[in-house]
Amino acid sequence: MDLESLTQIRTNNIEREIAERIQVEEALRESEEDYKLLIKNLPGVVYRGYRDWSVRFLDSTIKELTGYDFKEFNSRKMKWSDVIVEEDLKTVSESFRKALKTGKSYVREYRIKTKDGSTRWIQDRGQIVHNNGGERESISGVFFDITERKQVEKERSLLATAIEQAAESVIISARPGTIQYVNPAFEQLSGFTRKEIVGKNFRILKSDRHDESFYKAMWDVISSGEIWSGHITNRMKDDTLREFETKISPVRDSSGEVVNFVSVSRDVTQEVALQVQLQQAQKMQAIGTLAGGIAHDFNNILAAVIGYTEIAIADVEKGGLLHDNLQEVLKAGERAKDLVNQILTFSRQSEQDLKPIKVELIVKEVLKLIRASLPATIEIHQKLKSETNVMGDPTKIHQVLMNLCTNAAHAMRKKGGVLNVSLADVELDSNFATKHFDIKPGPYLKLSVTDTGHGMPPGLLEHIFDPFFTTKQQGEGTGMGLSMVHGIVKSHGGTISVYSEPGEGSIFNVYLPAIESRSEQKAREEKPVPTGTERILFVDDEQALVNMGKQLLESLGYKVTTRTSSIEALKLFKVQPDKFDLVITDLTMPNMTGDELAQKLMAVRPDIPVILCTGFSTKMTEEKTKKMGIRAFVLKPVIKQDIAETIRKVLP
Repeated sequence: MDLESLTQIRTNNIEREIAERIQVEEALRESEEDYKLLIKNLPGVVYRGYRDWSVRFLDSTIKELTGYDFKEFNSRKMKWSDVIVEEDLKTVSESFRKALKTGKSYVREYRIKTKDGSTRWIQDRGQIVHNNGGERESISGVFFDITERKQVEKERSLLATAIEQAAESVIISARPGTIQYVNPAFEQLSGFTRKEIVGKNFRILKSDRHDESFYKAMWDVISSGEIWSGHITNRMKDDTLREFETKISPVRDSSGEVVNFVSVSRDVTQEVALQVQLQQAQKMQAIGTLAGGIAHDFNNILAAVIGYTEIAIADVEKGGLLHDNLQEVLKAGERAKDLVNQILTFSRQSEQDLKPIKVELIVKEVLKLIRASLPATIEIHQKLKSETNVMGDPTKIHQVLMNLCTNAAHAMRKKGGVLNVSLADVELDSNFATKHFDIKPGPYLKLSVTDTGHGMPPGLLEHIFDPFFTTKQQGEGTGMGLSMVHGIVKSHGGTISVYSEPGEGSIFNVYLPAIESRSEQKAREEKPVPTGTERILFVDDEQALVNMGKQLLESLGYKVTTRTSSIEALKLFKVQPDKFDLVITDLTMPNMTGDELAQKLMAVRPDIPVILCTGFSTKMTEEKTKKMGIRAFVLKPVIKQDIAETIRKVLP
């Protein structure tokens, strides 16, 4: 082969090698570009780290993470340890050394300081790189910015802590109603543990206070993606019912579909109970105001009925038909008087004679009275384990016990049963007091009246203390009994509670503040009607009452002068102030009231005794009249015996 041919072959080989090299270089260049593009599109920053904390980066994405240009690291002017937060550096160093020692890959999360001074969280995923000699020389890895994730985790942690510590009950459930989570407040209120309740359906808390339409309306709202809020009564593990102010919010997934429900509830059981008590008090106050308004006129009418009847009885022969009929009229009048007193008692507007009394004696007296009227089918048991005294009005306490015993007997009249009356000393704590906002903790006397009668359903219990509410047939009761009891107990600083179930009877518990002092009560002794011969000026603007008063007082032996005008009475008195030994005047009169008349009379003659009478007054009390110098304050209708005794008390 000649030289030219060899040269041509050599030239062809060189050209082929050049072409192949160009192809390889182009392939390498394309591969490198693909590699760089791949790295650039990674969600993290690719790096190569060495034992001395120097680090190399393949592109500028590190600047987005740290604020430093990758050239600052690649030139070894900066080391990676320079940007790690000081508190985290020790832990990261230990992980780095351990990876180099063991050759295992590692994942660590720590904080770095950026060029602008802010802090970012990164996740560092590293893999050991070996040199040609098989030695572990560096770590190749990726930094991922997890700052946003860490912030979300922190917020979730704070939210979880808040939910766990919240006083409100929190329940999270799946869309079908399966409970997935409850917080400690729910466990404490309901009695269910998290283990017991998770996985159960929401209806495990359902009570009989709401019908199906209530729950359907709630479900329609929340399943449509709206928020439901309102009051709901739930059943606890021990079967007690508690009322909650609840808000149920739907939770949507990324597609907008409702997947969960979050229920936040505040226990308002005590608030509702106190509100009911407040409404009851306001209702009674309103009825009391109405009662006070009619009491004056009604008592004036009764004064005439009772007064004229007593006068008529004195003029007829005892044992005759007319005498007996008048006695019935008098009894009816006295019953009407008692009814007015009951109205005024429950409204707390009547005066009370409070003094230390031994309730044990009153109980024995009432049981003695009631025993004779009960059928043989009703037994009476008493357990009086207290001799504690209370500060009270014996007549009013007598009314309370008589009414409770009568009601108990009425509940057992068809089938018979047992009437239990007990007394016991109790110490009421602050928990009890918070449920009965108008009493204070301390020693109390507990009076319990229990029957084994037909009992009462919950709906009835809500109204038993309402004025004029009664379950008795027409003519058997006025509906004022328990209202009167409620008023008396409250006015004595006590409280009353009742427990009853249909077919199980009823228990009434009366709590009255106990006192240390003790006093024995003495039974009243009947006294003869006292009389006199003194001169009396009788003043009332109603002619019928003036005529009745004159006859009544004259029947007691007194010399009586009457006037229907307070102004005329004053004129008469000024002319002859020594003509009268006593003045009896009505309070409510036109032109000049009775108390004004009394002051003007005493201005003329300071020693003149005055008795002030009224059917009802919220402004005038016995204490006020005494301060004014008035000798006695009497409520109408006045019984003959009472006015006769009052006159003798004020006259020398």
